[in-house]
Amino acid sequence: MPDENTTRLNVFISLGVNGVETLALGSAAWMTGSVGLRAQTAANAADLAVVAFLLIGVLSSARPADDSHPLGYGRERFFWSLFAALGIFVGGAGLALAGAVDSGLHASTVDHYAIAYFVLATTVALDTFALVVALKPIRSEAAIRGISLRAQARRSTDPAALTVVIGGACAVLGAIAAAAGLVASQLTRSSAPDTAASAFIGLVLLLASIVLLRANRALLSGRGVAISVLREMHSVVAAQPGIVAVPDLFAVVVGPSSLIIEGDVTFAHDLTVADVEQAIIGATAALRARWPSVDYVYLTPVPKARSRRTSRPSKTRLAVAGHASATGRASVAGTPVAVPPMTDRHDASARGGHTA
Repeated sequence: MPDENTTRLNVFISLGVNGVETLALGSAAWMTGSVGLRAQTAANAADLAVVAFLLIGVLSSARPADDSHPLGYGRERFFWSLFAALGIFVGGAGLALAGAVDSGLHASTVDHYAIAYFVLATTVALDTFALVVALKPIRSEAAIRGISLRAQARRSTDPAALTVVIGGACAVLGAIAAAAGLVASQLTRSSAPDTAASAFIGLVLLLASIVLLRANRALLSGRGVAISVLREMHSVVAAQPGIVAVPDLFAVVVGPSSLIIEGDVTFAHDLTVADVEQAIIGATAALRARWPSVDYVYLTPVPKARSRRTSRPSKTRLAVAGHASATGRASVAGTPVAVPPMTDRHDASARGGHTA
């Protein structure tokens, strides 16, 4: 997904574009009396609040990890992006649909079409520019992975970038719908097409808010990675010298473009402490080379597969039942298991290569 600087730039561009468009659309809606323009104005006004939430999330999530948040503040972005999705739901979809209902009950005349067309053409151009800029890094990442743009969007772990893209697409589609409604109203001399355009804009925003709410809920609730990706990760760890089995492995999203990987690993019985350490370092390096978003790796030596419901050891220290011998091995339930050295989670040099 886009890096921090790219996401921050896209959010600022979206903020500027929405500010200009809201003023222009509001003026045009007041002069023409168009319900479709009022709906588009409401959508852009809601987008201003949405982008403000995104900006708070982008800035707050960039703080480094500390003792109170040892995995960083990445989920701050998920929280504020959830508010952004709610803003689209209430401010955009709600106002647009309410305006359509009110216009259906109390029809009003539409005038000054030329002004409306000029403003809408300008907003389409601005929104298209912002959308192209926001899509560029996502398209590049999708091309690198050899997947579709839709698949890349579904895998996104940066809700701010996803919200900017979806919001921009809705803005372009909404402006086109508003223009089509005005053209139909001008030709038929009826306000019904303009009202229908407002309802369409509201429904598009409603669908967009539902998509974003689901994406943010999944991230806030500890979403994992795709099964195909998890299988690849499993293969990478199992391929390391000295590792004979990987009974369990899973990855959880802990921030935008940030993953934590944890798993149980069975080592060969004749390994020394140094051998185990190299195996863990090799597994971590291989995972991070294949997936740069992997920030933390915790591998627990086990003699055999165990249930995930089993109480797991502390993440800051290796916890293996038994006592280390002079050869650097430990006994777990009568089975020799090599014990890697203890590593402190807060040591910056060990980030991405911790053991648990």
